[in-house]
Order: sequence, then C-alpha cells, then structure tokens
Amino acid sequence: MANIKVLILYPNPRKMALMYGTIALFSALLKRAGVSVELFDTSLYKEQGLLDPEEVAEKYLMYKLASHKYKNIVTTNDIDVYSAFHSKTKEFKPDLICVTCVESTFEYGISLLKTISDEKILTIMGGLFATFSPDFTLSYDEIDIVCVGEGERALVDLVRRLKSGSDYSTTDNLYLKNNGRIIKNKIGCPIPMDELPLGDFEIFNENRIYRAMEGEIYRMAPIETHRGCNNICTFCNSPLQNQIYKNQTGEKYFRAKSLQKIYEEIKYFVDTLKADYMFFWADNFFTFSLEDIEAFCEMYVEFQLPFYCQSYPTTINEGKLKLLKRVGLHKLGVGIEHGNENFRNNIIKRNYSNTQAIRSLSLLKKYEVAFSTNNIIGFPDETPELVMDTVELNRAIDPDTASCSIFTPFRGTPLREYAIKKGYLRDPDLIAPSNLDSSVLDMPQFTKEQIEGKRRAFEYYIRFPKKRWEEISRIEKLTPESERLWEELRQEYVEKYCTENNV
Repeated sequence: MANIKVLILYPNPRKMALMYGTIALFSALLKRAGVSVELFDTSLYKEQGLLDPEEVAEKYLMYKLASHKYKNIVTTNDIDVYSAFHSKTKEFKPDLICVTCVESTFEYGISLLKTISDEKILTIMGGLFATFSPDFTLSYDEIDIVCVGEGERALVDLVRRLKSGSDYSTTDNLYLKNNGRIIKNKIGCPIPMDELPLGDFEIFNENRIYRAMEGEIYRMAPIETHRGCNNICTFCNSPLQNQIYKNQTGEKYFRAKSLQKIYEEIKYFVDTLKADYMFFWADNFFTFSLEDIEAFCEMYVEFQLPFYCQSYPTTINEGKLKLLKRVGLHKLGVGIEHGNENFRNNIIKRNYSNTQAIRSLSLLKKYEVAFSTNNIIGFPDETPELVMDTVELNRAIDPDTASCSIFTPFRGTPLREYAIKKGYLRDPDLIAPSNLDSSVLDMPQFTKEQIEGKRRAFEYYIRFPKKRWEEISRIEKLTPESERLWEELRQEYVEKYCTENNV
C-alpha cells in the first residue's frame, strides 16, 4: 500500500473525560510516519446506551456539581453513534482501524465494529483489557490483531510494514490470528518517555478540552509525567504490568519524563490550545524527589496555572506540598481505598496506618489545598461493618470530596483471581463493568443490594452528624420509601454543603 489511512476508534461514554494522551501520541507518531489519521471519538455523542460516569458520580455526590455548567459550554451530538461510525468508515475508507479501550468499554467497541463487519477492515485493539486478555480479545471476529503492552513502537512498525507490503507477523508486542492459531510476539522494551513526540491533541473535537474541577469548568490539559506505578495494590493490574515487562525485557516499566519534556508539553497546551488548567497524569506525582519538585516549581513558575495531581498518604510531605502550593497546586486526589488497617494491609496490600493518613492529609488543610479521597467498597471478603471503617477514616480526614467506587474484578488483578477462587465471581470470563456500575460479586456476607445501599449512603455518613446515622441507614434499603428519603437528603446536602457557585 503506497498510502496508508488509519482510523482511531475511541469508544468512551464519559463526556467530560480528559483528552486521551495515548491517542494524541499515536496520531503524532503515525502522521510523522506519513500516515493519514482520523479519529472517531464517541465521547460527545448524546445517546450511547451506556452509563455516563460523570452523571453517576454526581448522583452519588462524589464531585462538586458542575454538569449544568458544562452543558452551557459544550453541546453533544444527537446523531446515532452507530450510524455515525458506519458513515465515517464509508467516507474515510481506512486501511487499518486502531481501537483503544479498557475492560468496561470493550463490548461497546465491539458493538461499534459489528456495524462495519462487512467492510473487512484490518483491526487492531490495544489497551489494558487487550493486554491482559489477548487470546480472549482475539476470539472475537471483529479483532485481527492485539497489541500487548505499549503500542507506540508497535503501531508505527505495523503501518510501515503495511505500507511496504512486508510481513508484519513478527512485530514486537503484537498477537495475530493465523490459520486458526495465534502468533504471539515478544514484548519490546519500554520506550523512553523523552523519545515520545508532543501529542497531536488537535485531532480531538475542540470542545473535548473542557472539564470540571471543583465545580468549575476549565480548558484542561492532560500531561503524563510518569508511566506505571510501583505499588502492589491487589485491585490494580499495574503489578502484573510491571512483572510482564521485567520478565520479558529485564527493564522497569515505571518511569518518568524529564522536566524539560514536561515544560515543552505545558508550553504547547498553553500556547496552542489555550489551556488554563493542568492535570498532571501520574498515579503518584509525589514520587518525584524533593529536588525534582524544587526544579519543577522553578520551571512551573512561568505558568502558575492551577493544577491537579494524585498521591498517596505515604508520600505526602510538607516540604513538597509547600512548594507545589506556591506555584498553583489546586487539588490533590488521594488514594485511601479502605479505612480498616488490617483489611487494607492484608487484602488490598496498601501498607499504611490511619494515623499516618490523618497526619499527612492534615497538611492539605494547613496549606488550603482542596483534596478528594478515593474509596472502594464491595471488596472480596468485605462486610457492611468494614465499610463503616472507611466512613470513619473519611470523617477524621474531612476531604473536600470523597469518591466511592464499587470494587470491580478487572482482568490482570490479583483480586479477580481471588474472587474466582472464593466463588464470588461465578463467571470466570465475565467482562467487568465500570467501577461506577453495580457490583458483580455474589458474596453471602455482603450482597449486591447491600453494597449499592452503602454507596448511596456513603457521602451522607461522612458529612452528616452521627446522631442521624439511623435515619441515613434507611436509604440503604432500596425501597420506594428509601428513594424518597434519598432525594430529601440529597436536597438537604446540596443546600448545606454545595456553595452557590457549585450548584
């Protein structure tokens, strides 16, 4: 093929999701290789038949309310998303479709591909789900190739071989169908992050830059500062990702960009896309050393735009926090996950004390940095009583916002295998939904209905006085009466805890 055309498909139901940096990187790399690239991003299509995570999060009061402000700025597309995708392929006539998805959007991606099955377009899928279930992914007729692990080098190598008519069956990181069997190539070494180009974020719809934070809408820039994570949390697939790369390449998967590279990306977003808020994408921004934080702040003082990053109780310290606050730290996301020390350390493998968490997060109050806690309920072996330990820790911490996700047994995680072994996950092939969906575990000591009830009541238990806990517990019952009470409590909450600017 003399000229190659690639269509990137992003099946995403989350309207206010950040522009996805991986797609921007793929587009930049492919265009640099002389490939024509277009994107079909479902994010702004109105009716997708899926839960919008932002709407779910607001329903359970995990965020400050902002959807009404977002809708005043961004309009969604009323065209049927399936018809639109079919029309896009007819119009663009791609030689290759590149799909990137997570487990909860895999079936959505497949349903879109089914609308064009008669066109017989070569299709590659990548992302976490494909990485941890490559054979399962290839069992679908709609998928020809799977990219296991990072795709930047693999995708460029694939299109170059397609362009020259060469055999692509030996391309690193690719698993391919071949006469009823699967060709499995080795994993290539992780790419040094400074070798990556600036992402082509202009491939996205211009309205995709808008996102909410603390009840306001910003032109938000996603900047990946680190890739991977060194923690061993059992609900996450990062430990297996680290193991795969260590075993097959001998190299560490976790690494960081240089400050010069981060500066170049910030400059691009500010000058080209007029970004006014930075979202530094790393599982733990505070893994930067104090010296690196000092250098970052010296660099960032040129911009001094508000920014968000994430951390854990074990790495927050006053020296780093004080410096970051001076140059624009606006909000910090903190992974608490669970409030019972024994359960957290033994089941989740997050080893820190509640005293340490309370002490670390009190620094955020001292320096007036808004923060949210990330909490999960419905873990294997958890009980309703253990959830209340998470409530109590959040009450002691007093975050600005607290998210309450439901444990989801994603592929590649130790807790998925544990749930199968214990009989909590009866279908070992289950494709896990979003962690904002309902529980998929069948546990005698903590039923699906009880898990949903605790999620409904979670924020109210944190904010309202304990003398009202008996009243709050009634909304856990999932009855018509509890629905009415839930709405009454929600109205009271909004009036009391949401400022006028956030409602």
